[in-house]
Amino acid sequence: MKKRLATLVLLFVSIAAFGQGEEEGNGVDPAKFLQTIESTTRVAGLNSARKHNNEFSIRPIRDEDVMYSIRLWSKMNFNEKLNSSWNARESRVTEILIEGIRAYYKAKNEALDQVVGITPYKTLESGAENFVEDNILLEEEFDRNLSDYSTQQGNYDESQRVRDRTAWKVKDGGIYENYSNARLDSLIDADHASKAGAKPLDPANKGDLDVLLLEEDLVFDRNQSLAKWDLVSITLVAPPKASVDGSEREIVRVKYQELKNYIDKVYAESNKGKAYWYNPKNPRNHELNFAHAFDLRLFSTYITKFQNSDDENIQTLYGKSDYDYSIIEQAMKKRFELLEKMHNLWEY
Repeated sequence: MKKRLATLVLLFVSIAAFGQGEEEGNGVDPAKFLQTIESTTRVAGLNSARKHNNEFSIRPIRDEDVMYSIRLWSKMNFNEKLNSSWNARESRVTEILIEGIRAYYKAKNEALDQVVGITPYKTLESGAENFVEDNILLEEEFDRNLSDYSTQQGNYDESQRVRDRTAWKVKDGGIYENYSNARLDSLIDADHASKAGAKPLDPANKGDLDVLLLEEDLVFDRNQSLAKWDLVSITLVAPPKASVDGSEREIVRVKYQELKNYIDKVYAESNKGKAYWYNPKNPRNHELNFAHAFDLRLFSTYITKFQNSDDENIQTLYGKSDYDYSIIEQAMKKRFELLEKMHNLWEY
């Protein structure tokens, strides 16, 4: 009798302890147990698959799988022979980009609820780093950025710059008095262009729009032991001949996500008749669209900036003048350094 009583007491204590352990999550429920683990290795939680390294990536990977990453900015010039397929007379990537932006404005003017086309954002040159609603370009701003300021009446006379700044500060009751020189210069240039009859840049004209600025991450995925290029944004750049002072200027910046989606849409709807990468060895072959060509990296670029502590570009870091060939040499050197680093990480 006593043995039976002792057995019942032990059974009751065991059931109570099991219930208490289940309530506290001490190892009974595997999910709860994993979530309570605290260690120096920080074991990936159950929700880690939804935590991506970059929300703007078209193929995001888990943040825990990123062993190394660096952001790079590089220019793609269609005047290079390797890039001529992107600016062929039959199919131009700049035409698709501008067409997508026009589709966005058309949808906005028609008050459509869904996002259509490609959203145009202010550029990094203007200080807009994030893809937020406040940085979306208005249609009139986009048209102004897409203007050719080199008109038939001649370029702006830079010797008049100081005088015109003073005149603008007292103009209209002094509303521009506290404007910075950069903002005043933009007003002066826009006013000169409007009076001189500035015309819009046309992607159909070879040379009007022949430079793209690519912003991308070089990521080493330790899960696959593979280095990956992750394209984030593309900026359309106006050539030096279209500016008053003879320098390049950024027109508009777009998410690569949206550009890819628009390319795929146009390519499919046209039955491979638009948005295709021109194959110089087999012009009849339209099997690659521009998005596929970006994935295959069928282009040539040179680095203009890489992620660094002072946020400096190649020219300010290494250049001695505007036409210093050492800038190109340093860009090539940096690319080779990154390739070597990727190789060493793969061996690691």
